[in-house]
Amino acid sequence: MANRAFDPAALERYRQFLGDLIDELENDIVPSLRDGALKKAPAFGSSPGATEHAAAEYADFHATTWRNLQYLRGTLYGLRAGLQSAIDNGGVVDQQTATDILRLTDGDDLYA
Repeated sequence: MANRAFDPAALERYRQFLGDLIDELENDIVPSLRDGALKKAPAFGSSPGATEHAAAEYADFHATTWRNLQYLRGTLYGLRAGLQSAIDNGGVVDQQTATDILRLTDGDDLYA
């Protein structure tokens, strides 16, 4: 399989960008859902049935959001690890990795 070469400095900038996203996710967003204000459902009013219906909807929303954040978290960590591997190899990657990198970026300034 053919190899492709990317600019290691550009890969490092993208890796750092992903690191910043991970930091924001880990330090701001996840704690808010896990322990903060978004952990508890808001008060939904006093009209008949509102609390039961809204509470169930909120529980679904919260579970879906939490699950999607965990998927995002795994994706960001995987991307960062893949970029680090490419950087460690001097920017040279196999064709499948190159395709993955280009699919997730617009490709600007990544080529050596």
